[in-house]
Amino acid sequence: MRKNLVGNTKNNLTNNTKSNFGVTHWAVLLLLMALGYFENGSMNDGLNTFVGVFAERYGWSSGMLLSFSTYAGWISIIGIVLYGQLTKKKGARVTAIVALATAIAGMFLWSRSVTPAMYFLAVALCSCSASAIMIIRDTTTNNWFPTKKGLAMGWVTMGPLLATASILYIINWGGKAFGFHGYFDVIAVAFCVLLVFVIFWFRDHPEDKGCYPDNDRSVSKEQVMELHRQGLQYKKTSPWTVKKLLRTRQVWQIGIGIGGINFLIGAAVISQIIPTVMSYGYEKSQAMVMMTVLALCALPMSYLFGWLDTKFGTKTAVILFFIWTFAALLFMALPGKWTVFVSVFMIGGFIGGSGNMMGAMTNTVFGRYDFANAFAVIYPVCVVVKSCGYALTGIIKTATGSYRAVYIVLMVLTAVAVFNAVFLDDRLLGRNGLDLDGKGNE
Repeated sequence: MRKNLVGNTKNNLTNNTKSNFGVTHWAVLLLLMALGYFENGSMNDGLNTFVGVFAERYGWSSGMLLSFSTYAGWISIIGIVLYGQLTKKKGARVTAIVALATAIAGMFLWSRSVTPAMYFLAVALCSCSASAIMIIRDTTTNNWFPTKKGLAMGWVTMGPLLATASILYIINWGGKAFGFHGYFDVIAVAFCVLLVFVIFWFRDHPEDKGCYPDNDRSVSKEQVMELHRQGLQYKKTSPWTVKKLLRTRQVWQIGIGIGGINFLIGAAVISQIIPTVMSYGYEKSQAMVMMTVLALCALPMSYLFGWLDTKFGTKTAVILFFIWTFAALLFMALPGKWTVFVSVFMIGGFIGGSGNMMGAMTNTVFGRYDFANAFAVIYPVCVVVKSCGYALTGIIKTATGSYRAVYIVLMVLTAVAVFNAVFLDDRLLGRNGLDLDGKGNE
């Protein structure tokens, strides 16, 4: 009879929902939060300032500058594939070093761009760097928190949410204190600090730092190191090749049915939420306040969905998440001015949980030591689906003249996602390396 090192629960899950990770594990979580804060904050929220200061300085069209971000986003899909393969072969640490070095170069060039071509090159570099963050984040939580990945993700995904609430204050302070270059250089300096931390402190696996996965000290250090050695040896001959993954049903169910639909909804809703709120009779200033409230609601909900994942399992958390999303979209579609308040809270919950689901389910199905192989295939599939969100919104809005029709279509997609999650076979296919006999699967 096999003895699971973290408890005899299904799919190597644990019902321990305490965040008793220890100092080193918390430092890893804070590092991942900081990466999300500065990368996503600068490339998304930061555009609110960056585009304006360039338009004012050089007289360039704001529409042109924003279109550069769209084109750079398309280019970043190539970056996702390359970063995924780099992570698969070299690990999250090397990927983080490359991504941060690219981000530093991009931010430095951005502030010193004197032609539209230079501006576009800088944005493309930063977009490709930002595309690596989810790969680094999900791979690291998979390695350091193999049985508490949902709870860990609940904390980590707060980074971008905090950026929405505060990073513009940092960027604008940089501009006031150091002039035009300061808007961008303050972010570049933050990336430099993170790069030093990654090079000299961060490691891919807790065992590399003399720590336990999940900070679970119920077994001896010798057993942990031996199992990790076996896991790394297994990775060299893992049967989960790209060809095999593409022929596996769960890859498509996770990439399209969970990650793809999830992020498509996010792209469609967030890009149009302010005009939607205004269409219900609110002023733009009021809609902006609601956006801030939405971001604040997302923080506790990020933790809640992570807690549900750890307590009841990833599949249950995914089903509940999409049911929540369906209700949020329903309130957005309902006529009436006061339903917006409920929907803003619920959309905040959607945003809070959206970053947790795809990586957690990939871990559940493919395990700790096959995660990188699977994620390198699943994530690009997800991004391709997500990229349809903006176009879908525009087409439906143009055809019907109503945002309500957009939300009805998104509700249909959400119902498909619930159906997909219910019938997804979440049995462990890959290798966790958590059994004393070293054979992996239960």
